[in-house]
Amino acid sequence: MTSSINHILFPTDFSKNANRALPFAAEIAHRSGAKLTLFHSSQESMDMLPSFEGSRDKTIQDTSDLFQRLIGNLSKKEAYAELDISTILQSGQPTTSLISRIKEEQPDLVVMGTKGVTGDRNNIFGSVTSSVIKNSESPVLAIPNGSTLEQLSKITFSTDYKSGDLGALKQTIAFGKLFNASVDVLHVTDHRDLESEIKFRGFRELVKEQIAYPDISFNLKYEYDFFPGAADFLIEHPNSMLVMVRYKKTFWEKLTNRNHSKEMAFYSKVPLLVYEASKVKEDELTSVK
Repeated sequence: MTSSINHILFPTDFSKNANRALPFAAEIAHRSGAKLTLFHSSQESMDMLPSFEGSRDKTIQDTSDLFQRLIGNLSKKEAYAELDISTILQSGQPTTSLISRIKEEQPDLVVMGTKGVTGDRNNIFGSVTSSVIKNSESPVLAIPNGSTLEQLSKITFSTDYKSGDLGALKQTIAFGKLFNASVDVLHVTDHRDLESEIKFRGFRELVKEQIAYPDISFNLKYEYDFFPGAADFLIEHPNSMLVMVRYKKTFWEKLTNRNHSKEMAFYSKVPLLVYEASKVKEDELTSVK
């Protein structure tokens, strides 16, 4: 995602979870002027053999009707009536098809609905969303049930001072400008020592030199582990979305396999924007005004 968002991909299975997330994609598209693509993957037969023709045609027509219903509901709001919306129906396993489509299209942002709180604490984001976040090269915004658009105007950006964090923060600022958002930069460490303080102050000064943004603050929190520390911060600063940079797939696995159900129930209510580290390192020392 660059300083301007030109293309948003919204995968949908036409479930309630997906339908609740669609206004988020539409609002971002409206504010950024981006094209919005609705994507659905069907495992039903789309084979071209004559014996499958009737089933194929019915699948295409049913999906087209569902797409048009979504677009019609969006167009009831005047701000969304003129959005540039296209649709894609693809045959195949949903997760594999979606990841392939993201790689092919390279959208600036993927917006997805998530399960939210469920009985399975290790699957709070849903298997498809988790797989996409773990494998997508494009930024992914996961929207759980109960989220509100107001949460996009208050952003918590988590950093561990790694090489891609400055670039990701610049992209986060570009996103935040769409919503006049406040941005809290958060670092969680278990060491209360001089080295931690030096790193904190050094990153803060570097950001101030590189990024001209009026509503940004810097926060250092001491906690034995990142996830409870970030959860505590978000409880203290409610109605926010969380931004993370994914450096390794194992990082996402650590989050989704947490054993603290109370902590994860909280995370399942927070919109989460995830960047893939290798895609945000370019030009990270170029100032943003």
